[in-house]
Amino acid sequence: MEYHFNDLCMPTDHLLADPYAAEYTPQYLMPAQEGEYEVRNSILVDGGDRFGVSAVQFDKYEELIWMGNQGGHVTSYYGPAMQKYTSFQVHESEEVRDIVTTETGIYALTKTSLRHQIRRGIPKHTHRSRNMTDMQCLHQVGPTKLMIGGHQDTLIDLDLTKMVETVIPIPEEGCAVLRSGGGSLVACGSAGGSVALRDIRTPETAEHTFRAHTACLSDLDMQGDLLITCGFTQSVNGVAVAEPYVVVWDVRRLRAGRGEAAWSCATAAPPLLLHYLPAFSGRAVALSGDGHVTLLHVNSHTSENHSVFQVDTQSSVCSVMDVSATSQALVFGDQAGHLHLFSPQHNHEPVFNNFSRATEFADPPPNIPFAGFSETFQFSSVSLPPLAPGTKWFNDLPESFFKRGYRKPKPIDPEVLKTMKMQGPIGYAPNPRTCRRNQMPYIEDTLEDLFAAKMTENKFATQPIPKHYQKMDLRFNKHSHSEDGVNSKCGLPGLEAILPNSYCNSMLQVLYNTPSVKSTLLAHTCAKEFCLSCELGFLFRMLDSSGGAPCQATNFLRAFRTVPEAAALGLILPDRGPDPRVDLVALIQSWNRFILHQMHYEILETRKKEKELALLANNSPPKPRLGIATNGSVATTQVNGQYAEDYQYAELEFLGPNTEFEQDGEVREDGWHNNLSQEEAALFGAVEFTAQDQQPKVNDELPSQQADREESDISQLFAIGRHQLNRCLKCNKEEERESVVLACALQFPGGSARDEPRGFAELVRASLAPRRATPAWCDHCARFTPTAQQGRIIRLPPILAINCGGITAHEKAYWAKGIQKDTQEPSKRGSSGKPCRYGLHCARPGCRFKHPDRPSPSQGSSKSPDSHCVLPHQLLVRLQSDGDVIINDKNDSPSDRDKHKKKQVTTQSEDEYCLSAAVVCVEDNPKNLVAYVQAGLDQEWYMFNDVSITPVTPSEVVQFSAWWKTPCVLFYSSTSLKLSEEAS
Repeated sequence: MEYHFNDLCMPTDHLLADPYAAEYTPQYLMPAQEGEYEVRNSILVDGGDRFGVSAVQFDKYEELIWMGNQGGHVTSYYGPAMQKYTSFQVHESEEVRDIVTTETGIYALTKTSLRHQIRRGIPKHTHRSRNMTDMQCLHQVGPTKLMIGGHQDTLIDLDLTKMVETVIPIPEEGCAVLRSGGGSLVACGSAGGSVALRDIRTPETAEHTFRAHTACLSDLDMQGDLLITCGFTQSVNGVAVAEPYVVVWDVRRLRAGRGEAAWSCATAAPPLLLHYLPAFSGRAVALSGDGHVTLLHVNSHTSENHSVFQVDTQSSVCSVMDVSATSQALVFGDQAGHLHLFSPQHNHEPVFNNFSRATEFADPPPNIPFAGFSETFQFSSVSLPPLAPGTKWFNDLPESFFKRGYRKPKPIDPEVLKTMKMQGPIGYAPNPRTCRRNQMPYIEDTLEDLFAAKMTENKFATQPIPKHYQKMDLRFNKHSHSEDGVNSKCGLPGLEAILPNSYCNSMLQVLYNTPSVKSTLLAHTCAKEFCLSCELGFLFRMLDSSGGAPCQATNFLRAFRTVPEAAALGLILPDRGPDPRVDLVALIQSWNRFILHQMHYEILETRKKEKELALLANNSPPKPRLGIATNGSVATTQVNGQYAEDYQYAELEFLGPNTEFEQDGEVREDGWHNNLSQEEAALFGAVEFTAQDQQPKVNDELPSQQADREESDISQLFAIGRHQLNRCLKCNKEEERESVVLACALQFPGGSARDEPRGFAELVRASLAPRRATPAWCDHCARFTPTAQQGRIIRLPPILAINCGGITAHEKAYWAKGIQKDTQEPSKRGSSGKPCRYGLHCARPGCRFKHPDRPSPSQGSSKSPDSHCVLPHQLLVRLQSDGDVIINDKNDSPSDRDKHKKKQVTTQSEDEYCLSAAVVCVEDNPKNLVAYVQAGLDQEWYMFNDVSITPVTPSEVVQFSAWWKTPCVLFYSSTSLKLSEEAS
């Protein structure tokens, strides 16, 4: 195999003897024996105080030197002056073992990775593979291929365009060095001392393998057909000894197997690294560990023409070296973190490449006129640079900076307001002496004050609303389908909000993901034209068969707009879009109360008609759609949207309409009048009167005079049975009645300063059986008198639906301040304090006097608010024999659970309620309603925002410390209901 050298390496004085020939700079020629190399520059590299130099390489395209250290850092230096060009990290801890330069950038090899970066330091790609365990060397096969070797039994052939690697198994002891002589052969040297010659076209098999050194191989290089190696030999005592010579191998004789194929060249010191001078034939550089450099003539068997010089390593070991393409520069790196650049004595400006391209540098700063302090200088004499389109000068201030501003006075001292006495419009207060005489009563406009004022005004700006909570802006394509209407990743279907009154999508998702409600509505059928229960069942079937694609509640919303009760309650929004002034918190709570009553009424009416038809046909009563367990819990038999064949029916009696209810002149919650049937009157409940407007007012209760005979599937799930006692505080006349309510509305404490804040469990307990004093009509007194109303729970539902309020400013302040828990035990009987004249029948919130069942003001006023507003995931509910309800957080201590328990009253029933769904209002612009639901086979928490369905953590569901997040409706399901659903 012939090796062609560059013609520029030959003397050229005889080629251009013509005086008219073009002038050019001849190629640098290595001088004779007297031309020795000498040091040109020596620098401490980046990180040299901590790490030694592990790799060095001359750039093949630019006048750069690339260096890698043992800490995984790469630095480049420009020109003979070794000016630092770029510096970057390629790995956190692994050392840089080899560097290869290409036209587009560099490739830095570490133990387990290959990093590609451009010369300006920007990373392009990092290649990692399970086949890269202990990489050592790189060899550039072509413009688009690299061969990677290491201390392992495989070679890697990497395609740089596709980043696809080909694994080549090798039987040798790894591959620590990869060098080529310019032809198709590449020499692979192992650490064990063997050398394998492989063809780069067929690298799978070795052309020839031989052992170069008996102990181990240190380095090798190849030029044409000559291969030089250095290493260690095995001594008599079994110790590896460095060989003080370089072995030269003739590849042609090795492959042919004839004649003497190797000879040695002695060096000044045992060589550690080898490198051919690429500009000369048969010349090589041998570097020893102590810094001795020997220039060899490998074709000569004698050492007469060898020249030797020393590298100042400062008592460290020389670890790496490289030779430039022009052979005008040698660079050495040591373990002390230094780079040493050498060039011939007469060449002070060596070049690294024959035709280097220009290196890209940053633009120099513009020349600015200089003027001393003593000189007269006009700023207008400096011309301004041209402006780019769309930019303006820094001194072009906005109009708001030129408006007159006034200093804000400091707020009045709270001590002054506390002690102030008003005399008409004028207030008088003693001077608290908190400031000096004639002190400026204004806020100083310092940076600290401005920053504090800005943080106070924008105290919510640090809590941005997450994107998946915001109202989605759906776009449509030419087929009138939403671009976002794709199958969700979690497999759950969403609901599009492109139709009017789509604000109820969150509640629809809650009802759909409640198995007992879903099975009830899927089993409901009737002949009514606009039946909301039928439309809900149809919508749920469509969601089951959608395969995760979003759906539209078109039929349900069309039927919803035809219900007169919904329009009278203000639940129908205009078609032009929701009014931003509409309070979604109150709207969705009214919708929840309405839909539960409507489903109860429709199912009750359907069952009544079925019974009438059955009596007319002289047949047995129709088979119900929902199986009821004997213990009162709902047992669904739904299997993938259908019902099992072994459906059992247990006949129960149901709540029926109140036949004694008047039909004329009824008034609903929002003050609208309508004439209703008996069933509709039973749906919305009995009429109350308030002293404020002297008009009848409808409560949320279902009258239960026939509670033992008529009941629907919805009332079995949501109905709360109560015994109501009304007592006139003037004549002590008492009236009793029983009622059921489908949704519990939280009764917040009063807004006075004496009202103590309550925790969530205590708030629900007080709302289930409220005690209040309100003016009501008394038949005995024949006028409106103060009436004490006291409720007693006689039945708890499997699903507890809670309307969280948050409508008035006082209720919103309750959620904003966070939930608080009592830290003091209730006071016992006989404690100090004046007893209340009403005793147990006192309905005044925050009463200052002592009550037998309440803590005294002195003992119960100590509260410790929680740091955040957090709802409990699980509630432990105990129904006492006297109708009182004890509700505790399951995570509370046993002492906190028993602090409201009465010793002489036994527990009638006890059940655990778990949070199963929640509807939340996002205070954005515009506002948005989202739902948290436990859905899917794994019963994980998901957030439904129309068509966007996002998995959330359980802690995010109960956290309401953010200002933009307000709870609207909560659903707590009992454990017995969940067990029956899982069993079915």
